[in-house]
Amino acid sequence: MNRWLLALPLAVFGVVGIALYALFMTHADEASFRDNLLPELIGFCLEGFFLVGLFTLVQKLRENHHRRELKLSLRSALRDFLSHLDLAFLEPDAEPAKTHDLESEPRVVLRLMKSMEEMELDADSMLALKRTAIYTLPLAHDLINIAAQLSAGHMRWWVDIVESIKQLAEAESREAVERPVYSLLVGLSEFDALKV
Repeated sequence: MNRWLLALPLAVFGVVGIALYALFMTHADEASFRDNLLPELIGFCLEGFFLVGLFTLVQKLRENHHRRELKLSLRSALRDFLSHLDLAFLEPDAEPAKTHDLESEPRVVLRLMKSMEEMELDADSMLALKRTAIYTLPLAHDLINIAAQLSAGHMRWWVDIVESIKQLAEAESREAVERPVYSLLVGLSEFDALKV
């Protein structure tokens, strides 16, 4: 609906400007109306067309940038989980993932999901993940409103992520830790797949 409200003035200015220009070019009589007022109307319509189009483009770019920033802020709230998992599955001579990759790269989440399917977490990693869940749960819950500003799909997957964090914070066994961690990664993967 909002898109149509922005496109309607653009269409009106464009159509009226083209119609007046066609009228001006097809009539050959030299009336004072045509000589004075008609060129001004054509100029007004063309200026309106370009200004509305330009402002619409600027508005759309700013809105998309704002939505991307919101999504990155949500993703960065889960950086500690991804960092602990990355360290837990790190090869002996490998470098840990960069902070930027942990906060924004969907391929990191997919790699961690694959690692969880192939290997088990050690006790220290599970304890670190549980502590992170306890610490992060209030923040993640408060960010549901931010996810809702992106779309209903983003909010739904963020609610699933928050539920996984809650289950992890209450976990008392290996299975009770690994299941919500994997569920969190699945939810984050689906969250990343949604367009902003």
